[in-house]
Amino acid sequence: MSNRHNIPAPPSGDYVRYIPLGGLDEVGLNCALIECNGSMLMVDCGLTFPETREFGVDVLIPDWSYVIDNLDKLDGLVITHGHEDHIGAAPYFLKEVDVPVYSGELTLGMLHRKLQSHGLGNDVDLYGVDAGDQLEIGPFVVEFIDINHSVPNAMAIALHTPLGTALVTGDWKLDQTPVFGDPADLGRLSELGDGNMLALFGDSTNANVPGFSTSEREVVRGFADVIDEAPGRVIVGQFSSNIFRVAGLLQLGYERGRKVCLMGTSLVKNTNIARDSGFFPMPPEDVLIKPNEIDDYADDEVLIVSTGSQAEPRSSLARMAHGDHRNIDIQKGDVVILSARRIPGNEFGINSMINSLLKRGARVVTADDAPIHCTGHAKQEEMKLMINLTKPRYLVPVHGEYRMRQRHAELGRDVGVDEALVIENGDVLEFTDSSAKVVGQVHHGRLLVDGRNIGDPEDFQLHDRRKLANAGIVVAYAVLDLDRGELTEPPQLLQHGVVGPSDGDDILSGAALAANRAVDALSDDARRDLSEVKEAIRVEVRRHFRDKINRRPVVTPVVHAL
Repeated sequence: MSNRHNIPAPPSGDYVRYIPLGGLDEVGLNCALIECNGSMLMVDCGLTFPETREFGVDVLIPDWSYVIDNLDKLDGLVITHGHEDHIGAAPYFLKEVDVPVYSGELTLGMLHRKLQSHGLGNDVDLYGVDAGDQLEIGPFVVEFIDINHSVPNAMAIALHTPLGTALVTGDWKLDQTPVFGDPADLGRLSELGDGNMLALFGDSTNANVPGFSTSEREVVRGFADVIDEAPGRVIVGQFSSNIFRVAGLLQLGYERGRKVCLMGTSLVKNTNIARDSGFFPMPPEDVLIKPNEIDDYADDEVLIVSTGSQAEPRSSLARMAHGDHRNIDIQKGDVVILSARRIPGNEFGINSMINSLLKRGARVVTADDAPIHCTGHAKQEEMKLMINLTKPRYLVPVHGEYRMRQRHAELGRDVGVDEALVIENGDVLEFTDSSAKVVGQVHHGRLLVDGRNIGDPEDFQLHDRRKLANAGIVVAYAVLDLDRGELTEPPQLLQHGVVGPSDGDDILSGAALAANRAVDALSDDARRDLSEVKEAIRVEVRRHFRDKINRRPVVTPVVHAL
């Protein structure tokens, strides 16, 4: 085993180990390992999105070095549901690892679309399951249980082991009146609680929020009220994976006599996958129209469902807001509904988009104005109910920041679970007949994806990227006459993001002359050494900008020798 991991040998008897590789101390990047008696399953393989300081990085994925170092143990990947923070990293993982994947049909349909875009096509073995199915995988009996979430086909995973059952909730809530599909299978959860429930690994996202979550059906009613009052077009911005909301809006469009247009590639594809998988009945076909058909109908006959609730730069809604959409010009009388929570870090972009929509004459409705959004995560009373139903010996809060997991542990103790274990990414939590404790740490962290490249922060030279963003760049081009040991003329300087047009020429010419003098001041031998000349130019140009305007740009000298 690699020395990157600090783990003792397994005990001699039966054991279960839980090893989170992501999803703790963050909302996203969900990925964990369940190991039992020498065999291992991965549960979920999600990604998260970078903060602005990670310049040029597309997404972040878990560092699965421990898995690569122990491939002989890995028997499969089990996925709870189809959100990006649970399946988004799977294509990157499955490029490296040949392992079967088990999940619901809709989730696998969404994953398969991603695999195709990564060039994997049909190279991965995908095994669809239904709620209630039980599969023998290594020493585990893996059971899939209906649960409610904001995407259809979400399932909790019960892993039956020699020590008892480990229940991984995934992301969940209790919706007793779902728009489509069944409520969570509370009966089966209660049956598991009457048996030998070893541990509950529970979603902690809303552990600090009192009460019960709102039903999706209440959101549909909120939409209906807004649509009934709208004088013209209604445009709904939402996540592309919230298929239940799309289904409710399609039904509302049919009932209110509005044609429905879906905008956004991912939204259309996910809806088609859900329709083809039978997860909701589609209204008559003539309800759906294409973007180029919108102008064929009166404004009060149109309902548009779009991606872009987070103001993603190239999303349909963001392009509408900034007048850059080829089919839609926002106008007075339009009602725009933002039906999604604001993901932390996106506030500036969302506020800017709202301002642009308002300036163009639209009315903007958010969850602060009407009940047009609800969470997909259980709140405190649902968490207590889950714990009381399943009666775990141990509660392990997962999926959330430390403050969320700490509160989840407190809720568990409130309802009688004495052993609530708050652990961290990379911890090896080992269960035996007599105890549960952290026995070691595996190498973990985040890998950065930039285009087709994957690596850690050092690979992507984030320090240099930050410098470029903060201070700009100067390229100094010069020609060196090796025989004479001097530059043919002062370097030519090109800059980006360092000086403005008003004083830029004077500062650049001054820096070029200073660099030329610095080269002249070198010894005879140094003036004939390309590396010495480049370094003299770099240092002097940087010093000149520091002295004149207190900026320290990245300086790249390019010297051609004659």
